[in-house]
Amino acid sequence: MDAFLLVIFIIVGIAGLIFKVDSGVVVGLSLAPWQIIKLQIGEKISLYSIIFSTIIGSIYFISVSRWLLLALYVLIEAYNYWGFRKRYIE
Repeated sequence: MDAFLLVIFIIVGIAGLIFKVDSGVVVGLSLAPWQIIKLQIGEKISLYSIIFSTIIGSIYFISVSRWLLLALYVLIEAYNYWGFRKRYIE
């Protein structure tokens, strides 16, 4: 089920970027790294997915000038990083 959700979140994130739908970007790009962490694919892949989705999402929200959504998105990505640290480092 987690692999299926990963594919869905990636599709939703890409569609949100293409069609400029803020909720699609938030949901897709913030939940895809969480699914990668849950699947335990690898420590480096999980960390890279968090970094990559943070950069892509931040660039999107800066380009459309949605500052509140940018702050909320960075907060969600910080939660993803916390989950990564809890799973792999501690």
